[in-house]
Amino acid sequence: MSTLFIADLHLSEQHPKITETFFSFLDSHTTNIDALYILGDLFEVWIGDDEHTPLMDLVADKLSQYSKQHHIPIYYIHGNRDFMIGKKYANQSSMQLLPEHYVVTLYGQKVLLMHGDTLCLADKNYQKMRKVIHNPILQTIFNLLPLHFRKKIGWKIRTASQSKKVHKKNNIMGVTQDEVERLLLFHRCHTLIHGHTHQVAEHQFKISGESFKRYDVGDWFHNYSYLEVTEQSCQLHISKVD
Repeated sequence: MSTLFIADLHLSEQHPKITETFFSFLDSHTTNIDALYILGDLFEVWIGDDEHTPLMDLVADKLSQYSKQHHIPIYYIHGNRDFMIGKKYANQSSMQLLPEHYVVTLYGQKVLLMHGDTLCLADKNYQKMRKVIHNPILQTIFNLLPLHFRKKIGWKIRTASQSKKVHKKNNIMGVTQDEVERLLLFHRCHTLIHGHTHQVAEHQFKISGESFKRYDVGDWFHNYSYLEVTEQSCQLHISKVD
């Protein structure tokens, strides 16, 4: 039996091959699977559960079918692109929403799960923006705006974010090690699994002589990656997008 972790697919109508690869991934992982965890940014942008596009409905139908037919629970942690996904879409997709920091016991070991954007403290501009857009009052006001207006705002934010990302260095885009260690010690976990940075890798380090691990599950663009956890091992898999 195994548990699967993916993140940062950034599904959109502009990249149908990624959606096809995702569906093929689901079709090929239907047996001996305890659960599927999606650690954020399933979609490139999310305006609200009241928006309905063919892609959104197609993905929801596929996930729901995958979960119900194969009795595989799907868990979701919001990303920085789709933090507005609500209970309505989660129910449509047969996903269970989790808090931004979540501790799960996997085969006897406590593991900390998160999207990963709160680990990148060197990206000070993003952290400032995050505090604003995650304000519950502002989110309520945003949801009251007409859908077409919200779509314009969402894509403007997305375009600005993409433009700035090109000029950011890896040390800014990457995680802050002190924050990684702080959260692991706070939650009393020796393993952290996350996404967001698109830097797929396994990291091993020590804190006061004790061994810890951090897994970045990577993004789905030129390659796709996922983490497979069993009772015996944690293994990152990387393949080309079809």
